[in-house]
Amino acid sequence: MVLRVLSWNVEHFGASESGALAPRLGRVIDLLQAVSPDVFAILEVSGAEVFDAFTDQLADYSFTISEGPQSQEILVGIRRGLRSFVTQRSEFKRSNPNLRPGMLVTVTRDGRNLPILFNHLKSSSTPEGFGLRAAMLDHARDLARAIRARATARAEPPAFMVMGDLNLMGMNLTYAKGDITAPQEIARTAGFMGEQGLRLLSKTHPATWSGGPGSSYPDSDLDHVLAFREMAFLPQPGGAEVRVAGWAELTGQARTDWLASHSDHAPLILDVDGF
Repeated sequence: MVLRVLSWNVEHFGASESGALAPRLGRVIDLLQAVSPDVFAILEVSGAEVFDAFTDQLADYSFTISEGPQSQEILVGIRRGLRSFVTQRSEFKRSNPNLRPGMLVTVTRDGRNLPILFNHLKSSSTPEGFGLRAAMLDHARDLARAIRARATARAEPPAFMVMGDLNLMGMNLTYAKGDITAPQEIARTAGFMGEQGLRLLSKTHPATWSGGPGSSYPDSDLDHVLAFREMAFLPQPGGAEVRVAGWAELTGQARTDWLASHSDHAPLILDVDGF
């Protein structure tokens, strides 16, 4: 069996946008219906109208949304009929009410569990932002250790994924040496998460965020998937394990239009094989 999973940061999804929310809601729902994931997470949800529209127009799914004083929530959708359990992991807030919790979705099939941790980590290249991301990822690594130990005790194949906007953008140490580039933070994350048997999955495109043709920032690799090495995935276009969809698959004006009408982040889509 195959389980299709999607994660997508739809920037400020729910802000008024001068009346433009309703058309964007429809476009996001259209994409979800076309991809037809079994489990998905939409990041940066900031309006109740999003939850209302999703529950109305995506009747094949049950929904859970994170809660707290933070302004941007994570909305999780799970196809009806899938046995699942969702918990909000507040340790990822690092005692900061404005940071986002993680959402842990555990899907069960044929007695096997697949925990999927959807995360939206701190976006900042300051030392504080870098440190918060490192601390958040430490929690993910601790969770991986516990999940692997439980699977070992039950003599089950270990399964666990971390997926979302991890914001691995490096660190700028102002007026001093010691900067960390984005590729270096990605490599560092792969290294210490690898100690618990997690690996970064390959993607169809090297960047997942774009500010568009007028941006002073280059396209960046911010969204990632980490999974236990024992897990298998169906190949996406070009043989990669994760499809970076949306604007990443377009060129020219079509890409610019998609960025303006959907989000500056591309959706991540994958198919877990044998689950």
